[in-house]
Amino acid sequence: MRMLKQALGVLGALVVFAVIVAFVSPNRARGDAGADCPGQHHPRRRAQTRLVSLQCFDGKAYCSEINPEGNVDQSTAYVVPAGYTLIVTDYEWQSTASQGPGLVDDFLSNPKAGLLNASEAEPNQFGQAYADVHYATGFRVSSGVTLADSLAGSSTGASLVQGYLVPND
Repeated sequence: MRMLKQALGVLGALVVFAVIVAFVSPNRARGDAGADCPGQHHPRRRAQTRLVSLQCFDGKAYCSEINPEGNVDQSTAYVVPAGYTLIVTDYEWQSTASQGPGLVDDFLSNPKAGLLNASEAEPNQFGQAYADVHYATGFRVSSGVTLADSLAGSSTGASLVQGYLVPND
């Protein structure tokens, strides 16, 4: 009888230990639960992605890609590659000249299809405005699209755009 009590005690201790380990250890299944849901940008999927940095120069009707070395070919418009979607996460712009009283607006657009995103900022005493927008989930730009910044295109500003490419599903 005494040996049975000891065996049950050891078995009970192992069960309690197993329950504690189950709650304390990371649950890998929970972390990957949404990995294949459409519309989600899961960290595991980002391993298949490529970061993109664009600069929209004053006087240009399009944005150009900043390469990994930090160089930009201003004569070439960036086009979202076929088979990919660009997720824009950051948009930083500046206005170099006042547009009159009130807020200064800037638009990130697809010259062929229209507005993708809009932002506004209050100008300083010199008529210059600046905005730095971070999008928590980002917004999508389809394959084949060339980005343009309205202030850069009108020669009254410039901008930087950052994001990442994800393969189209």
